[in-house]
Amino acid sequence: MRKGSRPSVLVVDDEAQVRATLREMLTRNGCEVMEAPHGMGALVELAAPQNMLPDLVILDIGLPLEGGVRVLRFLRETRRSDVPVIVLTGSATEEQRQELERLGVSATLRKPAPAEKLLAEIGRALAWEQ
Repeated sequence: MRKGSRPSVLVVDDEAQVRATLREMLTRNGCEVMEAPHGMGALVELAAPQNMLPDLVILDIGLPLEGGVRVLRFLRETRRSDVPVIVLTGSATEEQRQELERLGVSATLRKPAPAEKLLAEIGRALAWEQ
């Protein structure tokens, strides 16, 4: 990411309150925020041209209309993208965790993740200067 530019973050979560909380936190920290309330919406956002992909994706796993693992698989295998992804989930099976690791997530945090921990992971993923 270029110094001085606003990082773009795609927040994918089916819970409106989670999206609102993340939008507020990210906006306050200088990010441009896009949102998708389900997996299909995320796939539409991620089908954009390569140069229009977000700088970071915050992704829930338990999504309607395409699950989070499938969204991540699309991003990695179809888009061939190295966009950092932070998984924020209420639960993930061992099989899902292994698949997430294989697909190269930056971090997996359990909901509700403390804001400080989430911001630290976002900072690492975006290489924010602390």
